[in-house]
Amino acid sequence: LPAVEREALLAALARIVSQHTVYRVKGFVAVPGKPMRLVVHGVGTRFDSYFDRRWAAGETPQTHLVLIGHELDQAAISAELDQLGAR
Repeated sequence: LPAVEREALLAALARIVSQHTVYRVKGFVAVPGKPMRLVVHGVGTRFDSYFDRRWAAGETPQTHLVLIGHELDQAAISAELDQLGAR
């Protein structure tokens, strides 16, 4: 994913968790205008996020998420997350 706003991402993840059997969400997020990476961690419907460090020299700020669950519909989840980049 490209850089995304924190609140929009957390809202999208909450929708995804409510519609799919997602147990955990983990990842690093590039937030527009922020020089630090945002850590996102979710268990069930509870999410935590915080900035941990600056993006390292030579490191491309990108959003990378891992969703752990049961029989996840990758296409539907990807479509939901892709809408964040279109905003």
